[in-house]
Amino acid sequence: MQTDLTSIEAIGLAVRSEEDAAKFYAHVSKLIANPVIREKYENLAKEEIQHGQVLTGLYKKMTGDTARPPRIPGSPVTAEGGAIPTQIAGSLEDLLKLAVTRESDAKDFYNKAARESIDPSGKRILAYLASVESGHEEMLKKELEAYLNDRGLYESADLLEMIHVGP
Repeated sequence: MQTDLTSIEAIGLAVRSEEDAAKFYAHVSKLIANPVIREKYENLAKEEIQHGQVLTGLYKKMTGDTARPPRIPGSPVTAEGGAIPTQIAGSLEDLLKLAVTRESDAKDFYNKAARESIDPSGKRILAYLASVESGHEEMLKKELEAYLNDRGLYESADLLEMIHVGP
């Protein structure tokens, strides 16, 4: 696994990771009956899209290039260790666990890459990305815990009076 990333390589890997994460969360949102909880996942997907756009803008600003960041040769393809599966299936519990794992893997990857980065700018970007992924991981752990405590909440479309707190 390549971890001695330059800032440009870090941005390229992060853009693909954010795009894959957006697709994953958009898919998971469609499996949740409760509209308030579904909206959390739709918002996560939107947040990942925004992260990708910010990173692409940063790449263009740093390089003067108008194209997308280039692919990094070798492995991994994304910070989560690869692209999302083409067929995302399983129970909601399985998908929530997968979401936690993906965010944890991304956090670990960015932390390791930041420690080993030879480029000071890349080190800062990677450390920031690790922090963002850590926040997502913690939120999803709490979501999984809530799901395991009350599966009916996630399976019901009738709980419209819920207070929506958080993203």
